[in-house]
Amino acid sequence: MMDQQVNLCLGGDLANLHSLGWIATDLHRLIELSDLLASGDLEPLERYFGPQARPSNRYKSFTANGHRPLADISLQDDGRLALNIPNLSVAGAIVMPLVQSAVTSLLKKTDTPAEFRLTPADPGLKRVMQAYERGDFGSGNDGCQTLAFVLTELNYEVGFLSRHAELIEHSVSRYATRIARTIRKQLRA
Repeated sequence: MMDQQVNLCLGGDLANLHSLGWIATDLHRLIELSDLLASGDLEPLERYFGPQARPSNRYKSFTANGHRPLADISLQDDGRLALNIPNLSVAGAIVMPLVQSAVTSLLKKTDTPAEFRLTPADPGLKRVMQAYERGDFGSGNDGCQTLAFVLTELNYEVGFLSRHAELIEHSVSRYATRIARTIRKQLRA
């Protein structure tokens, strides 16, 4: 496992630990998805994240490892709350920005003003994922295939991305919907 890390930033009314807790739980599920993608373990991948699976209960853990420790929660000078998610595989460092892109899109559709960013620390990966979010690679399955090609050219091990593009897209969509719903609910409270 490469030592990738991603930072989650919540701004405005979302900068509280209650919001962070619900969102971090959903992100943990997606980290478990990325770990299964990296390991190539297909049976639990399909069972927990396949088209027939529903997003799991936030209180249930379906791996023996339990929750991954989150190293650092900090309050930024401008009032944003930042969470560092360390020790991710490359799959995790790619899935997280895909989630951020999907959540941002869902929030824009409902005119919800919220600052929600998941950013990889790796500068090369960060540039590629920003280009993906802008739509430079297309969308849907074609966008994932192009993303996989670009990352392969940059020497990232991303064979899982092209093999499981539909599963990744399905899971990202489901959990992004759940995160966006949590954000909207927190902003109304």
